[in-house]
This record gives sequence, structure tokens and C-alpha cells, in this order.
Amino acid sequence: MFWLVLVIVLLIGILIGLLLARLRQPPPSSPPPPPPGPQPQIPDNFDPSSLSSTISVRLAGTPANGSALTTPVGNQVIWVDSGDEVLVHLDSLQSRILDRLVVISIDLESDQSGRTPLIVSFALGNATDPAGLVAVTDQYPRGDGSMAARWGEAVQAALWSTLLGIAQDHAAERGKAPSGISAAPGVLTLHAGDPIGAQA
Repeated sequence: MFWLVLVIVLLIGILIGLLLARLRQPPPSSPPPPPPGPQPQIPDNFDPSSLSSTISVRLAGTPANGSALTTPVGNQVIWVDSGDEVLVHLDSLQSRILDRLVVISIDLESDQSGRTPLIVSFALGNATDPAGLVAVTDQYPRGDGSMAARWGEAVQAALWSTLLGIAQDHAAERGKAPSGISAAPGVLTLHAGDPIGAQA
């Protein structure tokens, strides 16, 4: 009987020792977090100055042959359409961001009308009433009538296409799809979300 009690006491002592040893072990460390990915180059929000500079760089485009630019882009580009040419002064581009409205002005120059600004307004939604990737604009930009009649649609299309391109690149950097562009006083915001897919 004495030996049985001694064995039981020893077993209990061993179990308590194992339990205490286990309690003294540090908790298993969690794996280190993955390294951060590259920081997005296109911000979520633009003020008028950063929006103007981003648009003017994108309006410069690439050479007609599709090659990479080997020299810095100047402050002007020439647009050609149906034999007509116009000089676009990229350094003149200015933007204002109002409540649900983006106003962009850019100077164009031709032999007939000289240098004159065309002003394009895009009505957008805001953060609480998003319009998605849809905007409303005037039939023609404001400015010289002959310049607006000849080049107005091209200017509107180029500016809106540039804004959509910025939204697309913004979303792609985040692994998402563009979902909207909104405007509040002084701030243009790009929205990105999960791609929309059709269910079979």
C-alpha cells in the first residue's frame, strides 16, 4: 500500500512539473507580417494644383509611333485632325474643384484665332451621392466660338478620357476596379471597389 501511495504521489508530482514547465514556455510567436507592397503612385484625393499637373502630363501623350519618350516633354503639343492643327499649351492648364463640379481651362492656339482658353466643366457626383464614372458637360466648352466649334469636342473628350485613365490606374494600383469620381470643394476623390461581374 505504501508503494502504491508513493507511485501516485510521484505521478502527481511529474504531472504538476510538466504542467508548470508548459505554462512557463513563451507563447508561440506569430509569423511576421508580409512586407508592404509598393506604395500607390496615384493618390485617392487631388487638389486643384495636383490635378492640373497630373492631367497636363497625361495630355502630353506618347509619340505617334508608340515608342518611349527619350527627351522630356515640352510645354506644348500639336493636335492634328482632318488636316487642321492646333497648338495645345499644356503649361496653361488650370483646374478648379467645386461641389460636384470640376472646371478645367486650357489654352489652344491656331493661326486663325491666336491663343485662347477653352474652359470645360464636368458635373460629377459627390461622396454621398456618387455618380460613378459618369459626368455631364456642356455641348461646347466656353471660350472663343470658332475654336470651341472646331476643337471643343476634342478637348472635352481628351480631358474626360484623361480623368478616366487616372481613375483606372488608381484602381489598378490597388487591385480593384474604378467605381467613381466625386468632387467636393477643393478636392477630387477617386473611388475604387470590387469588380462587378455577371452571374450566370
